[in-house]
Amino acid sequence: MWDASLPPIVVPQWQTPHPDLTLDSQVLHLWWLTLPPDVPSEVVLRTYLRCYQPNLGEKPLPRAAGGKPYLDALEFNWSHSGGLAVLAVSGKAAVGVDVEILRPCPQRSAISRRFFGAALQQKVWKGGDRSFLQAWTYYEAWLKAQGIGVWQRTAAQPLEHWAASFPVGDRAIASVVVLTPTAPQCFFFRPESMK
Repeated sequence: MWDASLPPIVVPQWQTPHPDLTLDSQVLHLWWLTLPPDVPSEVVLRTYLRCYQPNLGEKPLPRAAGGKPYLDALEFNWSHSGGLAVLAVSGKAAVGVDVEILRPCPQRSAISRRFFGAALQQKVWKGGDRSFLQAWTYYEAWLKAQGIGVWQRTAAQPLEHWAASFPVGDRAIASVVVLTPTAPQCFFFRPESMK
Protein backbone atom coordinates (compact mmCIF):
# COMPACT_ATOMS: atom_id res chain seq x y z
CA MET A 1 0.00 0.00 0.00
CA TRP A 2 1.23 3.47 -0.86
CA ASP A 3 0.77 6.06 1.86
CA ALA A 4 2.22 9.51 1.31
CA SER A 5 1.36 13.08 2.16
CA LEU A 6 -0.15 14.87 -0.78
CA PRO A 7 2.30 17.26 -2.41
CA PRO A 8 1.71 21.00 -2.34
CA ILE A 9 -0.45 22.48 -5.06
CA VAL A 10 1.42 25.16 -6.96
CA VAL A 11 -0.28 27.75 -9.16
CA PRO A 12 1.67 27.85 -12.40
CA GLN A 13 2.29 30.97 -14.43
CA TRP A 14 1.98 29.51 -17.92
CA GLN A 15 4.17 31.32 -20.41
CA THR A 16 5.33 31.18 -23.99
CA PRO A 17 8.38 28.91 -24.28
CA HIS A 18 11.76 30.64 -24.26
CA PRO A 19 13.86 30.41 -27.41
CA ASP A 20 16.67 28.93 -25.27
CA LEU A 21 15.47 25.75 -23.57
CA THR A 22 18.76 24.93 -21.89
CA LEU A 23 18.44 22.52 -19.00
CA ASP A 24 20.73 22.17 -16.05
CA SER A 25 20.49 19.82 -13.09
CA GLN A 26 18.09 22.07 -11.15
CA VAL A 27 15.64 22.96 -13.94
CA LEU A 28 12.27 21.41 -14.77
CA HIS A 29 10.20 22.33 -17.81
CA LEU A 30 6.48 21.55 -17.74
CA TRP A 31 4.50 21.90 -20.97
CA TRP A 32 0.69 22.15 -21.28
CA LEU A 33 -0.16 20.83 -24.74
CA THR A 34 -3.41 20.47 -26.65
CA LEU A 35 -3.49 17.26 -28.67
CA PRO A 36 -4.83 17.67 -32.20
CA PRO A 37 -7.47 14.96 -32.75
CA ASP A 38 -6.03 13.84 -36.08
CA VAL A 39 -2.32 13.63 -35.10
CA PRO A 40 -0.90 10.57 -33.33
CA SER A 41 0.23 11.44 -29.79
CA GLU A 42 3.75 10.08 -30.45
CA VAL A 43 4.12 12.63 -33.29
CA VAL A 44 3.15 15.46 -30.92
CA LEU A 45 5.59 14.20 -28.27
CA ARG A 46 8.42 13.94 -30.80
CA THR A 47 7.74 17.52 -31.99
CA TYR A 48 8.31 18.90 -28.49
CA LEU A 49 11.27 16.64 -27.73
CA ARG A 50 12.95 18.14 -30.81
CA CYS A 51 13.12 21.41 -28.87
CA TYR A 52 15.79 19.62 -26.81
CA GLN A 53 17.17 17.15 -29.36
CA PRO A 54 16.79 18.78 -32.81
CA ASN A 55 18.19 15.75 -34.65
CA LEU A 56 15.65 13.33 -33.20
CA GLY A 57 14.67 10.93 -35.98
CA GLU A 58 11.33 9.38 -36.88
CA LYS A 59 11.84 5.95 -35.33
CA PRO A 60 9.55 5.05 -32.42
CA LEU A 61 11.00 6.09 -29.10
CA PRO A 62 12.71 3.30 -27.17
CA ARG A 63 10.91 2.14 -24.03
CA ALA A 64 12.20 0.89 -20.70
CA ALA A 65 11.01 -2.47 -19.34
CA GLY A 66 8.08 -0.73 -17.58
CA GLY A 67 6.99 0.93 -20.84
CA LYS A 68 8.34 4.44 -20.14
CA PRO A 69 9.74 6.09 -23.30
CA TYR A 70 13.28 7.42 -22.99
CA LEU A 71 16.10 9.14 -24.84
CA ASP A 72 19.78 9.16 -23.99
CA ALA A 73 20.85 12.39 -22.27
CA LEU A 74 17.28 13.64 -21.75
CA GLU A 75 14.99 12.93 -18.80
CA PHE A 76 11.34 13.34 -19.73
CA ASN A 77 7.89 11.91 -19.17
CA TRP A 78 4.44 12.79 -20.37
CA SER A 79 0.79 12.07 -19.79
CA HIS A 80 -2.40 12.85 -21.65
CA SER A 81 -6.10 12.85 -20.83
CA GLY A 82 -9.11 14.16 -22.70
CA GLY A 83 -7.23 15.96 -25.48
CA LEU A 84 -4.65 17.65 -23.30
CA ALA A 85 -1.18 16.57 -22.36
CA VAL A 86 1.53 17.55 -19.91
CA LEU A 87 5.18 16.99 -20.80
CA ALA A 88 7.85 17.17 -18.08
CA VAL A 89 11.51 17.58 -19.05
CA SER A 90 14.12 17.48 -16.30
CA GLY A 91 17.72 18.65 -16.35
CA LYS A 92 19.27 15.48 -14.92
CA ALA A 93 16.96 13.65 -12.52
CA ALA A 94 14.37 11.06 -13.50
CA VAL A 95 10.89 12.56 -13.78
CA GLY A 96 7.32 11.31 -13.89
CA VAL A 97 4.12 13.24 -14.60
CA ASP A 98 0.45 12.40 -14.71
CA VAL A 99 -2.61 14.47 -15.65
CA GLU A 100 -6.30 13.71 -15.19
CA ILE A 101 -9.38 15.58 -16.34
CA LEU A 102 -11.43 16.61 -13.30
CA ARG A 103 -14.52 14.41 -13.19
CA PRO A 104 -16.71 12.44 -10.81
CA CYS A 105 -14.93 9.30 -9.60
CA PRO A 106 -17.60 6.92 -8.29
CA GLN A 107 -15.02 4.15 -7.76
CA ARG A 108 -12.57 6.32 -5.77
CA SER A 109 -13.15 4.45 -2.48
CA ALA A 110 -12.54 1.03 -4.05
CA ILE A 111 -9.47 2.24 -5.96
CA SER A 112 -8.12 3.99 -2.85
CA ARG A 113 -8.51 0.80 -0.79
CA ARG A 114 -6.62 -1.17 -3.42
CA PHE A 115 -3.69 1.20 -3.91
CA PHE A 116 -3.47 3.64 -0.97
CA GLY A 117 -2.70 3.25 2.72
CA ALA A 118 -5.13 4.21 5.50
CA ALA A 119 -3.92 7.80 5.98
CA LEU A 120 -4.16 8.64 2.28
CA GLN A 121 -7.55 6.91 2.01
CA GLN A 122 -8.80 9.19 4.80
CA LYS A 123 -7.58 12.31 2.94
CA VAL A 124 -9.27 11.13 -0.25
CA TRP A 125 -12.51 10.39 1.58
CA LYS A 126 -12.55 13.86 3.18
CA GLY A 127 -11.48 15.71 0.02
CA GLY A 128 -13.72 14.03 -2.53
CA ASP A 129 -13.05 13.57 -6.23
CA ARG A 130 -10.48 16.37 -6.54
CA SER A 131 -8.37 14.98 -3.67
CA PHE A 132 -8.62 11.50 -5.16
CA LEU A 133 -7.41 12.75 -8.55
CA GLN A 134 -4.58 14.66 -6.91
CA ALA A 135 -3.54 11.52 -4.99
CA TRP A 136 -3.85 9.36 -8.10
CA THR A 137 -1.79 11.69 -10.31
CA TYR A 138 0.88 11.88 -7.60
CA TYR A 139 0.94 8.09 -7.27
CA GLU A 140 1.23 7.55 -11.01
CA ALA A 141 3.89 10.25 -11.40
CA TRP A 142 5.90 8.68 -8.56
CA LEU A 143 5.77 5.27 -10.24
CA LYS A 144 6.54 6.71 -13.68
CA ALA A 145 9.59 8.57 -12.33
CA GLN A 146 10.92 5.14 -11.36
CA GLY A 147 10.08 3.73 -14.79
CA ILE A 148 7.38 1.36 -13.62
CA GLY A 149 3.64 1.06 -14.16
CA VAL A 150 0.70 0.81 -11.80
CA TRP A 151 0.62 -2.98 -12.01
CA GLN A 152 4.35 -3.22 -11.23
CA ARG A 153 3.99 -1.18 -8.04
CA THR A 154 5.66 -3.82 -5.87
CA ALA A 155 8.92 -2.90 -7.62
CA ALA A 156 8.65 0.73 -6.49
CA GLN A 157 11.25 1.99 -4.05
CA PRO A 158 10.76 4.63 -1.35
CA LEU A 159 13.19 7.01 -3.07
CA GLU A 160 13.80 10.60 -2.06
CA HIS A 161 11.88 12.86 -4.39
CA TRP A 162 10.38 16.28 -4.89
CA ALA A 163 6.72 16.48 -5.92
CA ALA A 164 4.07 19.08 -6.68
CA SER A 165 0.53 19.10 -8.02
CA PHE A 166 -0.86 21.86 -10.21
CA PRO A 167 -4.03 22.75 -12.10
CA VAL A 168 -4.02 22.56 -15.88
CA GLY A 169 -6.55 25.23 -16.66
CA ASP A 170 -9.84 24.76 -14.87
CA ARG A 171 -10.52 21.24 -16.13
CA ALA A 172 -7.56 19.09 -15.10
CA ILE A 173 -5.04 18.42 -12.34
CA ALA A 174 -1.51 17.13 -12.76
CA SER A 175 1.30 15.99 -10.50
CA VAL A 176 5.00 15.80 -11.18
CA VAL A 177 7.69 13.86 -9.34
CA VAL A 178 11.42 14.40 -9.76
CA LEU A 179 13.80 11.93 -8.15
CA THR A 180 15.80 14.56 -6.33
CA PRO A 181 15.37 15.77 -2.75
CA THR A 182 15.69 19.45 -3.69
CA ALA A 183 13.07 21.52 -5.46
CA PRO A 184 13.95 22.29 -9.08
CA GLN A 185 13.39 25.65 -10.70
CA CYS A 186 10.12 25.11 -12.60
CA PHE A 187 9.14 26.74 -15.86
CA PHE A 188 5.57 26.25 -17.08
CA PHE A 189 5.18 26.51 -20.87
CA ARG A 190 2.01 26.73 -22.91
CA PRO A 191 2.74 26.99 -26.64
CA GLU A 192 -0.93 27.76 -27.37
CA SER A 193 -0.41 31.11 -25.63
CA MET A 194 1.62 32.16 -28.68
CA LYS A 195 -1.52 32.24 -30.87
